[in-house]
Amino acid sequence: MAVKPTRSMSERTFQNHVVDGFEKHGYTYAPQSTMDQTFNRDTAIDEPALIGFLIETQPKEVAKVERQYGGRWSQMVIKRIQQVVADKGLLWTLRNQVEMAPGAKFKLLYFKPKNDLNETAVEHYHANRFQVTEEFHYGTFKDDLNNRIDVALLVNGFPLVTIELKNHQTGQTVNNAIRQYMADRNPKEQVFQPDLRSLVHFAVDADDVYMTTWLKGKNTKFVPSNRGNGKDGGGNPPAEPGKFGTSYLWEEVLAPDSLLDIIERFVQITYHEKDKNGRRITRRCRSTMKAVVFPRYHQLRVVRRLLEATREQGPGHNYLIQHSAGSGKSYSIAWLAYHLASLTQDDGDSFFNSVIVLVDRVVLDRQLQGTIMSMSQTRGVVAIAKDSAGLRDAVNAGARIIISTIQKFPYIYDQTDTAGRTFAIIIDEAHSSQSGEAHRKTKQALGDHTGLNADDTDELAGEDFEADAFDWDDGGLDEDADDAAKRVRDELNAQGVQRNLSFYAFTATPKPSTLETFGTPNPATGKPEPFDLYSMRQAIEEGFILDVLANYTTFQTYFQLVRKSEEDPKRKTGRAKKEIMDFVKLDPSNVSKISEIIIDHFHDHVMPLLHGVGKGMVVTSSRKAAAAYFQHMRKLAAKPEYAGVKPVVAFSGKLELGGVDVTEETLNGFPSSEIADRFDTPEFNLMIVANKFQTGFDQPKLCAMYVDKKLTGVAAVQTLSRLNRTCAGKTAPIVLDFANKAATIQAAFEPYYTQTELDRVTDPNVIYDMKTELDAFQIYDDEDIAALCRIWLGKPDESTMPEVLRALGPAKDRYADLDEDRQEEFRKRVGKFLHTYTYVTQLIRLDDRPLFELDTYLTFLHRELAPEREPEESIDGLIAVTQLRIENKGHADIKLTGGEPVKNNAGTVGVGKSGDDEDYLSSIIEQINQLFGTDFGDPAKKFFEGVMTLLKDDAKLGQQARNNSRSDFRTAFDPAFLNAFFKSQTENTDLFRRISGSGEALRIAREGLLNEYYNEARKEKPDQSE
Repeated sequence: MAVKPTRSMSERTFQNHVVDGFEKHGYTYAPQSTMDQTFNRDTAIDEPALIGFLIETQPKEVAKVERQYGGRWSQMVIKRIQQVVADKGLLWTLRNQVEMAPGAKFKLLYFKPKNDLNETAVEHYHANRFQVTEEFHYGTFKDDLNNRIDVALLVNGFPLVTIELKNHQTGQTVNNAIRQYMADRNPKEQVFQPDLRSLVHFAVDADDVYMTTWLKGKNTKFVPSNRGNGKDGGGNPPAEPGKFGTSYLWEEVLAPDSLLDIIERFVQITYHEKDKNGRRITRRCRSTMKAVVFPRYHQLRVVRRLLEATREQGPGHNYLIQHSAGSGKSYSIAWLAYHLASLTQDDGDSFFNSVIVLVDRVVLDRQLQGTIMSMSQTRGVVAIAKDSAGLRDAVNAGARIIISTIQKFPYIYDQTDTAGRTFAIIIDEAHSSQSGEAHRKTKQALGDHTGLNADDTDELAGEDFEADAFDWDDGGLDEDADDAAKRVRDELNAQGVQRNLSFYAFTATPKPSTLETFGTPNPATGKPEPFDLYSMRQAIEEGFILDVLANYTTFQTYFQLVRKSEEDPKRKTGRAKKEIMDFVKLDPSNVSKISEIIIDHFHDHVMPLLHGVGKGMVVTSSRKAAAAYFQHMRKLAAKPEYAGVKPVVAFSGKLELGGVDVTEETLNGFPSSEIADRFDTPEFNLMIVANKFQTGFDQPKLCAMYVDKKLTGVAAVQTLSRLNRTCAGKTAPIVLDFANKAATIQAAFEPYYTQTELDRVTDPNVIYDMKTELDAFQIYDDEDIAALCRIWLGKPDESTMPEVLRALGPAKDRYADLDEDRQEEFRKRVGKFLHTYTYVTQLIRLDDRPLFELDTYLTFLHRELAPEREPEESIDGLIAVTQLRIENKGHADIKLTGGEPVKNNAGTVGVGKSGDDEDYLSSIIEQINQLFGTDFGDPAKKFFEGVMTLLKDDAKLGQQARNNSRSDFRTAFDPAFLNAFFKSQTENTDLFRRISGSGEALRIAREGLLNEYYNEARKEKPDQSE
């Protein structure tokens, strides 16, 4: 039905375009008049189309039933089909076959064969009958007899897709189509019942596509299935000339090949696990259905793009998928695993011997595991590696799909047989650990390192591999060859990209290391980017997750500290500041005030949400803080005015509280393993946590979070994202933050709001620059390195450990001769070298045996160089909190825009000082007080800036700072400070008089400026610059 030229902008014109689009992409047009004659409303089947398909494709089976039933055979076949569909569901019936007396077996659909080797299978596939009709009459109930669906798609006589269309030009949008489905389409009609006939229903206008799989009247939930607009979030890109923004629906998603692929390998039915009485349900059938899952556009796109790229590029490539929470990642991974497991080459051989799904958790992701296992097509081919032995056996046995954690690979990397085999490795939540030791061991365990020598480059001349990746000449090695040489060979062969391994890494928050390890280089910038994007912005705009920053309120804590001790002991600044902040957080007055604010807010504003089942989470800074808050909140919850508040605490391990060891189990009164499940019930509604349940915890009823912990970067995003899950009746979640500034939280979220970008790429040559810096210390020499490597890389015996330690002796002696600052610098440089070497060798192969042996040597030496910490008196008896108050700073207006790149800290040679310098305790207390409540004001700030400017003008003083230890520099600094201080007295005579009149105040000012001046001068030292 070609569209006639017209100036009409009516809905009918839009409908004509849609129907014509389906015709052009493989459907046969069935006019309304024809469909009214052939479509049996009682059976909800176009019976002539179905019977014609069976006669054409399965004449032998038709002959069987015809002999048995004579002229009634077609009626008996349709009756039997209805029985099976009513019990097992339409999806099961389409994927399997209908069996009936006298031994006939009918296929109602032929899916596309994996290749063209079987001509009969290809012919059967092309025999499928695809029909598009419009103004489709379907009703069997009196009120529905004249109702019509704008467009319906039928396959072999079964109506599988319905579409309601709307046109902006007539004043209607996709929302009107949605309301039409909800108000005017009777869910009891056979054509609308889930998994009985139609598998999906679309509401469509020229700009947007929404869909549902289950009509429930006014409770029907439609979700967007738009393409997304890249970095601009939801919706669809601008329409191409001559097309609509939604043309992809009939040109791509519902095209015949695509629709059958969706039916065969995407659509999933989920089932209830328990009945209304709590009894376990064992039989899966239509009566126990929970939901019908139809893929959203981005899920189809990512799976199909990855398959296409894999076919074109072959094994040995990495792909990063940045899909936000709310993207349906578990289904995307399950669908990808199934598609990769069934992917074949032209000759019919499997593309991959095994598909391995890795999760970065000690306990396997139950949702992901369940999703993969629920796919009927994969039943019997999935192996769950519960321990390292199970993983080893599954790999060696060639299990088609293996589910495991990455932590198991370091235990089996030398026990696998992977010669001549290929693996697809799907990583759920790819984090920085994927670019570290566990990732390296994964590649060692699965990589095909056999026969990689100089001669192999001839065989691979036509493949996309660099010749120098295979130039290890191991031709002279045999079983009795040098063990050290063989081990070095294996380690170097495991570096860089492995030609038999393809990695598919999923994450919502890619770190720089994740981007560089798995990202795809942008040809224009050279920077790695995600292969596929479903952004946080799109997920929020489409309503799949909530904006956790929409209702963000910050609080500021003000307090005064006093020194209780007569002594003024020296402390390490960084450590002392943390001790002081921990001391303040645990101070009874602070715990009491924050607890009261939280309980009061939760009781009045959160508990009533979701019809009284709203829940909250309190994020604390430590286990002690979690226990303290829990105990105080439990007391508050016992008061009549806070009735209904039911707290539960969650933290790992045990801690001492009041002289008694306690755990979350002893505090809660039940096993730790039950916390998540019991929190999902009305038994508890407020969870107090410390480094637990802050990531990977999915509780849709969580409506509020109370934060009393410093959060930055990915940790902030992952923690606050516990709130973004949607739930019926849930609006924008609430955050009360007692520890962070709004700007800090916004900075953490910005890089992940749209596509995450990297500020710069790592230069692999930096590893050699780091080596040069380390060599200059003259702590080790080539003989030291060679001696240790001969011992460690050779065949181990009972003398290995003592000999390794003895080989480190000379370096330890030379290290001991360095002063404290040089020791700290060397120790930091070694740590940075080790981290960078591991990182760089995941990106590329460094065919450098001496560098590998240096890395091996420094790994052991670094463990021997741990700084000695002098025991210090607990700070508890030295200070006390006075005048504590907590001020509500009001609603924080956090508006994300995206586009802020993440900072790549890898690949820089320099190391900074820790800033953990010694200072007097009273000075440290003053710094904290300035930060949390004491305001000297701008005039005082300008006064001290003037003093610092005079000090910086003294070039000789700066040279002395760079060339002397801090204690020696003090001799030169004291007179210079007094000179600058007295020169500045006219800038603020009142402040000058107050400080100069107090020896203590003068000392605080002098010590503070000394530390600031010395640290800045040392940063300017050429050999310490970053």
